Amino acid sequence: MINVFLALVPLGFATGALVWTMTSGAREQARSDAWAEQWMRDNT
Repeated sequence: MINVFLALVPLGFATGALVWTMTSGAREQARSDAWAEQWMRDNT
């Protein structure tokens, strides 16, 4: 049973890190898209 727990700890950490990276990346991409759209409106 302890082997299962020791296997799940790094798996959970890796999964959490991946989810955090994907969500923060999507949020930053949305900010970048909004900024680019505003820049296009202001400079064309």
